[in-house]
Amino acid sequence: MEKERIKRILEIIPGTLSWSIIFGFLGLLVFKPLVSAIVLIVYLMFWTCRLLYMSTLLVMAHHRMMTKKNMVWLSLCKGVASDKKFEDIVHVVLYTVYKEPGELIEESLASLGKINYPKDKVIVVLAGEERDPYSRSKLEKAGEKIKGTFRDVIITTHPKDIEGEIPCKGANATFSAKQVKIYLEGKNCDTDNVVLSCFDADTCPDKNYFACLTYHFLNNPKRHQTSFQPLPIYSNNIYRVPAFARVIEMGSTFWQLIESMRYEKFVTFSSHSMSFKTLVEVDYWPVDLVSDDSLIFWKCFLKYNGEYKTYSLEVPVYMDIAVGKNIFHTVAVQYKQKRRWAWGVETFAFMGMRLLGNKDISFGVKFRKMFQILDSHINWATWGIIISFITPLFLFWGRNAREDLLVFCNLSYINGTIFNSLTFTLILCIIISREFLPPKPKEVSRLVYFSIALQWLCIPFVSATLGSFPALDAQTRLMFKKKLGFYPTPKGKQ
Repeated sequence: MEKERIKRILEIIPGTLSWSIIFGFLGLLVFKPLVSAIVLIVYLMFWTCRLLYMSTLLVMAHHRMMTKKNMVWLSLCKGVASDKKFEDIVHVVLYTVYKEPGELIEESLASLGKINYPKDKVIVVLAGEERDPYSRSKLEKAGEKIKGTFRDVIITTHPKDIEGEIPCKGANATFSAKQVKIYLEGKNCDTDNVVLSCFDADTCPDKNYFACLTYHFLNNPKRHQTSFQPLPIYSNNIYRVPAFARVIEMGSTFWQLIESMRYEKFVTFSSHSMSFKTLVEVDYWPVDLVSDDSLIFWKCFLKYNGEYKTYSLEVPVYMDIAVGKNIFHTVAVQYKQKRRWAWGVETFAFMGMRLLGNKDISFGVKFRKMFQILDSHINWATWGIIISFITPLFLFWGRNAREDLLVFCNLSYINGTIFNSLTFTLILCIIISREFLPPKPKEVSRLVYFSIALQWLCIPFVSATLGSFPALDAQTRLMFKKKLGFYPTPKGKQ
């Protein structure tokens, strides 16, 4: 009973803090305008510095990827001095599939077939769901097209309604990985030499991805205590989606670039790779939680008492932008996808409960990690609302106030400074985003480039409506114990 009470407190804390910050600003504006203006000035100055800091990291990460992406990774991993041999490494590529179109899966597998890596060292796993009645036939058709291309193709079907599970990607991936373990044991394949890549159905790896991954796996003495995270570039269908959808997904790409330079804070996200041996030792992905992509990192972090890292690979993977049947459906799809990502706030309670009883991790590490999780989710839920709505409200209030005009004048000046910083960041994003554009289809007009440049004007709408609001929604649901089910994002080139 005591543990359940502590868990509920941890679940309530993020949402309580986020709402307290928002209502705190509004309450101060009404009852203490001078104090509220000073607090907002400090907040805006903090975000000005943070924007410049993140812009610097974005440039550094972009330069790192662009200068190293096309290195001769295959030659490097063949010649690396390691306790393991290149020839012994086996890759398992696991695609989790649920109601995605067969054409999308086939396109992902076609991309996998173009990798610059020995394909006889690659085992493809297509993990379908019994809840999708067309799953088996769809995957068998896709598997037939790549038969003989790779070392082997395994098709699994995750049964529905297994006790203790919720319908989610982690449950499907876990069931499939357990089948892979049986397969590897039957082939006398040492799991110590197996690297597993868990991909979404739309993931198309860069041609050098597996060579780069193998090099770092061989070269890392703590390879079993490291996850390997590629940069997800959402560009597969970029020419066929609304401008605001391009902005928010490109923003996700930029955020991952920034995070990749913050080594201590970097965790797994979406498609990622790791040692199969480690995956087995930590008992696979969680099957009863939504945010499995990050939680697999935290499970490993706990298993190795804090001695676990995520390494940012220099080579990306390419994915689809979430899109609906029309512009309004796309807004709904984007909102639900971001809310599902923001449901990663459940990690705060998950980690808090397990760190409390862990005596092998120092208090300093525990505090930093818990603060890291809390800080990222609270900023996610509040900054867009404060910048897009609360700050203009303060400025409007200041123009109509007859006292403390100097403070409100300074507030206006600081707001102009952060606007200039944001403008600089937007120009930077426009320049960098051009590097991530795939070749333009012939049927698409050249005017699309003009649209891609102007799309960044959607930032005020995107940052709050499809940024902070979904995160605040997720935290509020967790506060009131309104569990969020796994939302399978519609994918495909609309």
